[in-house]
Amino acid sequence: MDVLEFLRMEVRYLKGVGPKRAQLFKRLGITTVLDLLYFAPRRYIDRRNITPIHDVKRGAEVTVAGKVLTKGIKKVRGNLVFTVIISDGTDWMELVWRNVKGIDKVFNKNDQVIASGRVYVYRGTKVIYHPEYEIIDEAHPQGNRIMAGMLVPVYPSTEGLKPRFMRRLIMEVLEKIGGEIPETLPDYIRNKFGLYTRKEAIRLLHFPHELKQARLARTTLVFEELFYFYIKLLEKRVESKGLGIPLEVKNELTKKFVDSLKFELTGAQKRVISEITDDLSKNTPMHRLLQGDVGSGKTVVALYTMLVAVENGYQAVMMAPTEILAEQHFLVMSEYLFPLNVRMALLLGKMRKKDKQLAIERIKMGDAEVVIGTHALIQEDVEFKKLAVAVIDEQHKFGVLQRAKLLEKGFENKSPHFLVMTATPIPRTLALTIYGDLDVSIIDEMPPGRGKVVTKWVKEGRRDKVYSWLFDEVKKGNQAYVVAPLIEKSEKLEAEAATELYKKLTEIAPEGINIGLIHGKMKKDERGEVMRKFRNGEFHILVATTVIEVGIDVPNATIMIIEHAERFGLAQLHQLRGRIGRGSKKSYCILITPSKVSEDAKKRLKAMVETTDGFKIAEIDLEIRGPGEIFGTKQHGIPRFRIANLIRDQKIIQQTKKEVEKILAFDPFLTKPQNRVIKETLENEKIGEVIYVG
Repeated sequence: MDVLEFLRMEVRYLKGVGPKRAQLFKRLGITTVLDLLYFAPRRYIDRRNITPIHDVKRGAEVTVAGKVLTKGIKKVRGNLVFTVIISDGTDWMELVWRNVKGIDKVFNKNDQVIASGRVYVYRGTKVIYHPEYEIIDEAHPQGNRIMAGMLVPVYPSTEGLKPRFMRRLIMEVLEKIGGEIPETLPDYIRNKFGLYTRKEAIRLLHFPHELKQARLARTTLVFEELFYFYIKLLEKRVESKGLGIPLEVKNELTKKFVDSLKFELTGAQKRVISEITDDLSKNTPMHRLLQGDVGSGKTVVALYTMLVAVENGYQAVMMAPTEILAEQHFLVMSEYLFPLNVRMALLLGKMRKKDKQLAIERIKMGDAEVVIGTHALIQEDVEFKKLAVAVIDEQHKFGVLQRAKLLEKGFENKSPHFLVMTATPIPRTLALTIYGDLDVSIIDEMPPGRGKVVTKWVKEGRRDKVYSWLFDEVKKGNQAYVVAPLIEKSEKLEAEAATELYKKLTEIAPEGINIGLIHGKMKKDERGEVMRKFRNGEFHILVATTVIEVGIDVPNATIMIIEHAERFGLAQLHQLRGRIGRGSKKSYCILITPSKVSEDAKKRLKAMVETTDGFKIAEIDLEIRGPGEIFGTKQHGIPRFRIANLIRDQKIIQQTKKEVEKILAFDPFLTKPQNRVIKETLENEKIGEVIYVG
């Protein structure tokens, strides 16, 4: 078996593993031998110095060495324990195990033992409970190398896999493959960034002599993993060159649109529009991520982008994740586009069959120039006549395949220009990774004249006072949202919770205060009517589920009360808060929770109170939950790295992406001699299996 076959081999075939232990390894994300080698220690114990037993102090973490004087099982406080007494000539001490089974057969009199652990003193005797140990004799020649005179790796553990077993297994694998691990990074890259060779990095990750070696070993392997991630990701850009539709700003519809706005575009909006129109003018399809906090004006930028396509004689489409959001976009955009005589169509999955068929026909004939819809847009029977621009709103709620299907509907097999919008700010590191194939534009400036939003966290014992204050505010002419508790994975139960809350509020509300109700189980026309009444001020309070999370804009709504706020994610809370503060008045977001909440919930609620900056909130959310939890790794295509960490490795993420972009700009097909090793790695090493998990 050659070294590459061995690296791809399942760990269950390694000596001492087998099917049962393989299941335990799987819990740690280890299925192959290479997974095992890239399984980084979480820390190292310094066992370079052996302390004489005479000198050990209570509470110290020490490594001692000595000869077994005696061993045996005894009763301590009614429980059986196994004790080994060792001596090194300076003094003696006890090693104690509370689980007797099996351990009593390991030691023999006169064995040389190395043991590590924290020192306790029991009735005047120095003791280490459950020490890490090795027996040094002819039968265990590796013991000294794994336990003493070095930094010992400590791995993330799972029950049933002992640290000694892990260390010994990794050492045996390294000895088996020797120096045969193939190199993956060109010399000029390693020299530029001061990295180890791959074989040095893997060995020193597990068995370093100095901590700085362990750090550089990990950096090398993280760099390698991210380097190939970006090579695979950005290669797609090279393949798509020349397959776009160049569009010029003709200042026909676009100028009329900007002139019709009742406000001046912010500097950030103008900058982003310039970045986008520069992309649109090229024959390479635009791939751009548009980030902006709630209320920063992304919709106007998206509309401008779509109108560039229309004034060039093409179609544009926007896909939203929910029907209510698609409906909102359609209503808002109609107000802008109807006076410009731009023909629009709305396509939803739950439309009446006749209406849906009519929309599909209009899209196919090119009669609909701007199309808004949900997942219904990517069905096979939906064909565009001349699609040149595709916008996806709230991209993280779509799977990777859904995005790809929309892009397949371009004009004459050419890829449409592609704009991803998100009102859920994504930390830059995460954006570089999830959307590494996209250029990033950020609207980092809010429109002027927006009122301040104050956020308060209130315990449920003060709920009556909150609602009394709410009714007083409504009497002053303000409007409010009250969000019902989130019930995980049950739209039906959420609708029932909202209905119950609606009933309670109507019972306690003073006369003359009108309350509306909206949730995802209502029919489209019914929802539309409720929103119309709320927007027009006929409803003073709107009780809702999270269907109002994004896209709804009622400037007079200045109060947001969220019941059981501890059940909501941080990004979701920020999105809900984004529904208020859209006018010039001061606004209030009240988070109501039980008196006791989890530690993570406390962190989320504290962040909401302390900042309204969506990007700061995104960073905190990433720290609390990690990237897989935020986006749902399987559905949304976040790569599962073996060793790279999206929070710790921000600097390396930026370095590798920049370096790969340089390489592909200079040598797009990797044919230059200095890049031969990259080409060979991609071709021979089956990158998806061996470098990163993907």
